Amino acid sequence: MRHFAIAILTLGIIIALPLVLRRRDAVLLSAPRKLVVVTANNEALRHETELAFREYHKKRNGGEEVSIDWRTIGGTSEIVRFIQSAFAANARHAWEMEGRGGWDDAVGAVVFDGKLPAEEGVARDAWKWFRESDIGIDMDVMLGGGQYDHDGLRRSGFTVPTGVRSRHKEWFEGENPIMSSGGGGEKWYDPDDCYYAVCFSTFGIVYNRDRLAQAGFSADEIEHFGEHWRDLADPRLYGAIGIADPSQSGSITKCFEMLIQREMQDVIGAMHPGEEIASVKPTQDELNEAWCSAMLLLKQLGGNAAYLTFSASKVPVDAATGQIAAGMCIDFYGRSQVEWEKSQVGRETISYRTPAAASTVSADPVSILRGARDRELAEEFVDFLLSREAQTLWGKQAGAQEGPKDYTLYRLPVRRDMYEGTALENTVFGDERPFELASSFTYRGDWTGALFSAIRVLVKTMLIECGPELRDAWGSIIARGGMDALSPEERAAFAALPFSHAEAREATRLLGTPEEQALVRRHWIEFFRENYRLAR
Repeated sequence: MRHFAIAILTLGIIIALPLVLRRRDAVLLSAPRKLVVVTANNEALRHETELAFREYHKKRNGGEEVSIDWRTIGGTSEIVRFIQSAFAANARHAWEMEGRGGWDDAVGAVVFDGKLPAEEGVARDAWKWFRESDIGIDMDVMLGGGQYDHDGLRRSGFTVPTGVRSRHKEWFEGENPIMSSGGGGEKWYDPDDCYYAVCFSTFGIVYNRDRLAQAGFSADEIEHFGEHWRDLADPRLYGAIGIADPSQSGSITKCFEMLIQREMQDVIGAMHPGEEIASVKPTQDELNEAWCSAMLLLKQLGGNAAYLTFSASKVPVDAATGQIAAGMCIDFYGRSQVEWEKSQVGRETISYRTPAAASTVSADPVSILRGARDRELAEEFVDFLLSREAQTLWGKQAGAQEGPKDYTLYRLPVRRDMYEGTALENTVFGDERPFELASSFTYRGDWTGALFSAIRVLVKTMLIECGPELRDAWGSIIARGGMDALSPEERAAFAALPFSHAEAREATRLLGTPEEQALVRRHWIEFFRENYRLAR
């Protein structure tokens, strides 16, 4: 009996101890109300967001508890593919269960297209039926990713208006509203109210100062390294650059697009001296030449690669450890790693820089998914993310008043009033001002915006799937004295592309389905491997 009592007491202590020691602000594992959010954001951001949202909700709802069920499927590209397939399956099932007839491939191909089919018929009926339905996928909200991805979900009918502008008209009033619609050619919220940026992202270069010195860079060169994307193509960095896979991350694809934009603008700007890049009207031949120059720069950068990674956060980590000398990365990954290394080593061994006038200020939006399980809670969550309570989390030091509790997030707020007065106290983004940065670079979306999918696949094929052949070719070119040492035939082979800028929209169209994409990629792989061989 005594042994039994001891066993019961021990069991009671084991059960009670976590409850006694649990922090009062710890995230609940469950609550009567639960919001399901799919995101590619890291654990630190999820943790701080949930803690703050719980308090925000309790204050406004009589102490009611709420929890967030985070769904972390993978990167943004994987999340979008999941949402697409889940809605396609659920919509087809509902259509057939309602006895509306067969859902063949022809119907499925147009239901989620952005434009209403012109011809009367089943496809047109299904298109309208889906957008009037409440079909869902057991998720409420998508948080993070890029504007391109959220806009694609909106066009497909997978997201719905949030109601933000009707609930918070004051955020959008005046000459300099709290919530700006966009800047530098980028869109920061949807005019149809389906998504809003909750924080900003910029793109830049992270580099290890010691590795650059070992590669032969002078102190002055190191001090100015990263001012231009072209710095990553320096032959002294052969085998020392980290590259992330754009097919796994919309943000990394955007980073590559910024490099392409900057190079195209430099080439076309030289052709049109004195003209503003925002208004210049290049000929198609000039666009073809600028596109080819940007792709050549990408090949030189890819030729310097030490490896491929599927994780966008790995590049700054490896720069910190000295495994690579430099690489492209998203601003908050770069800034957070710089601060971490400085706190551990005691000096700035790595640095992060956004190249001058070479990056847009991109949106990390939030959207409410069609058929949200708890629409009211989803709307409250969106309001919260755009409120001062949430916006102060992004850029303040952990532990600071109104800041995050446990993790510094190194993000840039979207509200204009977060860059004024006392809101700037204890922030970690220094003198970086996204509204000024946006005005320093004009994004020509008409040059590359519609080619986002093609860029994603082209970069993966050209730099990653043909990586060994590219590195061999680029190494041979460096050993021979660089591009100027090549014969015209060899140079043409290294610069060759499977399509020109004029043909890029058609190339994008051919990537429409996974089957079509596989065929195109196979052709491109053969094309690049053969031309890299000829360039050696």
